[in-house]
Amino acid sequence: MKTNTETTPKAKSFNKPAYIIFVLAGIYFLVLKDFSQATIFWGLAIVFDPFNINTPFGKRPLYQKAWLFIHLVITLALFTIMIRADS
Repeated sequence: MKTNTETTPKAKSFNKPAYIIFVLAGIYFLVLKDFSQATIFWGLAIVFDPFNINTPFGKRPLYQKAWLFIHLVITLALFTIMIRADS
């Protein structure tokens, strides 16, 4: 006996491509020494979590936690540079 099973297409997440685009845009503005735009793009990039969004932060592997923490530190450093450059 043959049973028909309907599968729903897996929802594709646009987080990883968006994260990459925002980080690359931040790097581009960093090369141009436009620290305010670089800070904005790096700050927005972290919103698009490049890892599995269904996994809570506490249960993620160490390398994912470290990656996101380092990203945050770079963003805060860019913010500090931006404030000092405008002074």
